[in-house]
Amino acid sequence: MTTFVDNTESQPASSDLADRVSALTELARTPGSEVYLDPAEVDLEAWNHVGDPLAEDLVELMRAKKLMGGDLYANARSLEAEGVPEAVAFFKDVETLPSWFDIDSLRAGASMGRRNPFGMQIGMLSALPFTYIDPATAEVMGATGRLSNGGDYRRRMLETAVGFLGALDADGMLPGGDRWIVWVRIRLMHTMIRLGIHRSGRWTRYDLGAPLSQLATAACANIFGQYRVNVVEFAGGVVSQEERDGFALMWRWVARIEGANNQLLGRTHAEEFELQSREHQCLYEPNTMGAALTENVIDGSTRMGSFGGSRAINQAVARQLLAPRMTRTVPNGDFRDCLGVAPVPWAEMVVRIASWLLKIPNQLTRLTIVRRYFDRNGQRMMDQAVERGLKGVKAEFRGSPVAGRPTDQ
Repeated sequence: MTTFVDNTESQPASSDLADRVSALTELARTPGSEVYLDPAEVDLEAWNHVGDPLAEDLVELMRAKKLMGGDLYANARSLEAEGVPEAVAFFKDVETLPSWFDIDSLRAGASMGRRNPFGMQIGMLSALPFTYIDPATAEVMGATGRLSNGGDYRRRMLETAVGFLGALDADGMLPGGDRWIVWVRIRLMHTMIRLGIHRSGRWTRYDLGAPLSQLATAACANIFGQYRVNVVEFAGGVVSQEERDGFALMWRWVARIEGANNQLLGRTHAEEFELQSREHQCLYEPNTMGAALTENVIDGSTRMGSFGGSRAINQAVARQLLAPRMTRTVPNGDFRDCLGVAPVPWAEMVVRIASWLLKIPNQLTRLTIVRRYFDRNGQRMMDQAVERGLKGVKAEFRGSPVAGRPTDQ
């Protein structure tokens, strides 16, 4: 297979580490590979230097063939139909269901999400900052500028909601489904941004890892899965263990679609949590960019009118949701300090009282008739809310400019 990506400057200095990175890059280039290790033996350092070679091969080929205009997904499918190796390998990867995939479990987790729209909504106020405990992720997000001061926070969040709420349609997340296609588009978008950062020459962390690395991609499975279930429960949601497991499994599947290697995701929920804990502890580092972006998330949520547009309440919600009892994967880390979320005592008291009070009406969701209502209508209501917010302009998931240069051309 031809590889068009020149990652020379991204290779680690140590020859031993370079050899380990090379071996894992080849593993990542094997479509749908399932080579598992004991979680304690997974080479996180090396994985942090690996990007997404399958998607990179495809995007670079599409650039060479002048196929970056129009519908990128359709263009890639056309190449696959022609038997082009890069496209065939890429789609084999995203279409391969891992051995741990269980559609019935995904459906149970999705049902829980549909009947907890409030928990789904406030989860992003803290889940996004959670990713900023990794300085590299914060630097990538700062490079695109969309969530920072002067960016288009509202639209960026609504586009994100298209993918996040769409994942509650478990059957639509099967290979070829409309919701699955959205996440394939997002994988291509992330690849364009990674390649744009390489091209810009402004990545200062090559000694530590690649932008949007395998490790960073895999580490989001817990943040958007298990952690957001903790948020749903904080918002009064009633969640069974089966539903918690199903929601976690969905986000392991999303991480797999996004290119995270199965070795970093594990075969069971226990392996996943052990891996995620190691990954978060490996990436965790207080950083000024993460703190600045967290401030922008709180400000953006306030500007969107969340909690009546109260800056204090939005900050208090973020602070409560980022408390150690909620995050759990970094036992000795307080993300509120890492991300500079200052205490607002009176507002936090209000939030804690509201959290307790929300448990009362949520008891109604134990009723079969209520669950059936949300199973029938929840997805449609959330989709319509996002469509209204986007005002008829569909989310296209094209790479954002980096250092003033387009990444989707």
